[in-house]
Amino acid sequence: MLQDKDMLAAVNVKIDYLMSGSSLAEHGYNLIDVNRYELCAQHTTPQAEWWPFTACMYSMQACLSYNTTAEAQSEGQTCTGAESGIDDDVTISGIDTVSDSCECTVSGIADECASEYLTSSTFEDLTECVNSDLGVKLADESKKIAEAANSGSPLWIKVDNITMYDSVNEAATIESWAQTVFYSTCARIEYLGGDKPKSCDTVMSNSIVQSDSSSLH
Repeated sequence: MLQDKDMLAAVNVKIDYLMSGSSLAEHGYNLIDVNRYELCAQHTTPQAEWWPFTACMYSMQACLSYNTTAEAQSEGQTCTGAESGIDDDVTISGIDTVSDSCECTVSGIADECASEYLTSSTFEDLTECVNSDLGVKLADESKKIAEAANSGSPLWIKVDNITMYDSVNEAATIESWAQTVFYSTCARIEYLGGDKPKSCDTVMSNSIVQSDSSSLH
């Protein structure tokens, strides 16, 4: 949905990060830097930049467990492999163009995604933010918001404060859930008197694989 430029321009997006003990146990302590990179981007760049940067990071999340390319290579992981979604629970591939120089590490993916999508900030700027008091503050504030939102349990998305629940069988229902989120967003824009984005006309057939001028890629 948000890869469509008209949809991204029509909504205000905000992401908060739980960073609970169970999340750290599942994803490792690299999660702290990953969340800070994305929060620093959200804090310092326009939505049209930080959202695709964040989506790009998610697309190659299989690389985010590694701090060195040697670690990634020892497990046969590459940026291209991560982008393919082969190791994803629901095997959804990303839509980013992966460069030959991409390094399958936390900093490598942040650099790759920043180079692709950020124009008002840089990877170096984000890294400085991540390691600063501001990065700590943004993460702490975000964690408190996320904990309060759903009694400390993960929550995928709210559309104008309406929770969009997914089935426990994520792999089987992710597409219909995504279409429900898309439809609900379009309906809410129209209900509030906004101009309904053209992308809403094809909500039930919308695909994340897009390459024309109306998409972010």
